[in-house]
Amino acid sequence: MREKCVSREHLGVAPCREACPAGIDVPRYIRRIREGKFDEALAVIRERIPFPSICGCACYSPCETKCGNRQFGDPIAIRTLKRAAAERGGELWKKNLTIAPATGKRIAIIGSGPSGLTAAYYLATLGHAVTVLEALDQPGGMMRVGIPEYRLPREALEKEIGYLKEVGVEIKTNKRVDSVDELFRQGYHAVYLACGAHQGRKLGIQGENLADVLDGISFLRAVNQKKAPGIGKRIAVVGGGNTAVDAARCAIRLGADEVTILYRRSRAEMPAYEEEAGAAVVEGVMIEYLAMPTRIDQRDGALEVTAVRMNLGKPDASGRRIPIPVPDSEFRMQFDTVIVAIGQIADVSPSIGAPLSKDNLVKVNSETLATERPGLFAGGDVVSGPASIIEAIADGRRVASSIDMFLGGTGRIDQELAPPEEEVVVMDYGADEERRIAVPCIPLADRKRGFRPVELDVPAKLAVKEAERCISCDARQFEVQVDSEACKECGYCVEVCGLDVFESAGEFNKRGYKPILAARKDKCIGCMLCFYACPDFSIEVSEKG
Repeated sequence: MREKCVSREHLGVAPCREACPAGIDVPRYIRRIREGKFDEALAVIRERIPFPSICGCACYSPCETKCGNRQFGDPIAIRTLKRAAAERGGELWKKNLTIAPATGKRIAIIGSGPSGLTAAYYLATLGHAVTVLEALDQPGGMMRVGIPEYRLPREALEKEIGYLKEVGVEIKTNKRVDSVDELFRQGYHAVYLACGAHQGRKLGIQGENLADVLDGISFLRAVNQKKAPGIGKRIAVVGGGNTAVDAARCAIRLGADEVTILYRRSRAEMPAYEEEAGAAVVEGVMIEYLAMPTRIDQRDGALEVTAVRMNLGKPDASGRRIPIPVPDSEFRMQFDTVIVAIGQIADVSPSIGAPLSKDNLVKVNSETLATERPGLFAGGDVVSGPASIIEAIADGRRVASSIDMFLGGTGRIDQELAPPEEEVVVMDYGADEERRIAVPCIPLADRKRGFRPVELDVPAKLAVKEAERCISCDARQFEVQVDSEACKECGYCVEVCGLDVFESAGEFNKRGYKPILAARKDKCIGCMLCFYACPDFSIEVSEKG
């Protein structure tokens, strides 16, 4: 098998790293795991995020959607390897972390979710005095009250919040802030509004206010705070996102016999993470696609849900097809409890002192996350609406840099916590790549008895084996060219390329076709699938150098 050495300065940005909102150097930490250096792998991850264990458990893994291994089969289990690094890595990162001298600047952060805590971590390392103000009685925001323990063990959450306290972050709970004016009067030089989206959306149908109709996010908060309500044996969950799926899986664990998700679109449009929705079905949750409730009535001690069947029309602004009611398709189902989980909105009052949009989101500069009020910044769900942990972390990183510059600093938040790679050895690969590892999980029967974490620790040997599948896309030196005059616009290259190398030119060539262009030819990893798919031989793939 031929191998090639690529020096550090010639490494590119792998598609998986580019897909990560926080820019984690995925191939680099996977190579450290491949060598059994979990300590260094963890340090590489911590160069970009302060919550490797949390992300290793609960990230939706956008990196895996752009993994080069998808060109041949299964993507690398990147999230699982991150968790393995977090579980097995030591404190090398701590030894290499430096805390800048005190600057005398004070920063208040409203909300202790992933965005607020990320900003707090980086600002503290820059020498600023940071105080996090949390309305709930424990820190963590939606990580604590929105994500069930079977997905995110509380030990992982406590451990990583503990590290923030070690670098000097002060966290005050039971501190609801109704106006930022008082914080500025108290002498804070900057305020970051990161209080999340904790208010559930309404269906807007008759019967939604009945006693046994629950709001999804409030239901999850109660479950996570050990205050779960009695829900009976037959449960309906309305919605198709992660809150809906989490609510359904929690209902199973609370003793429900029948749990049905009602979703108005098809599986292809369902926003819930594929892995979580699949796990819900395995655990016994039924999903009724293309069904939308139109009213809820109390009948004979139960809730009767009237729903209609839906067809899908043209895509809307989000790219998902619009659900259209089918005439005369009404049907009825009876449940003990209905949980409405169709999304969340930010619970921000105009009195807070931040400019709000018509959707009750805070208006900011998209680059700096600064509001029009000097010293006031906002990010995470209060700006974007409900998003993911890793997207919130990315906002926390960005705002930490912006606040530091506002206070007179350089805005440089990154530190080198792991030894640099001088060169990367790239091996040729073939079609006989081993399949993705199966993550060890607790038995199915045990999942219905409580909230014990579903995923078990990954043995070191299994993690190394999975890391060996990585083809180091950042070190692959290939380039793809399309002969625009020969191209017949068949689009086969677009279909087989999962790395978004190709796009339409938008203009006709001399033969009357709109040719495909290799718009991002430097992202080619040399899999050759486009070459073999092209019927008119208009594509050339070559190795650089």
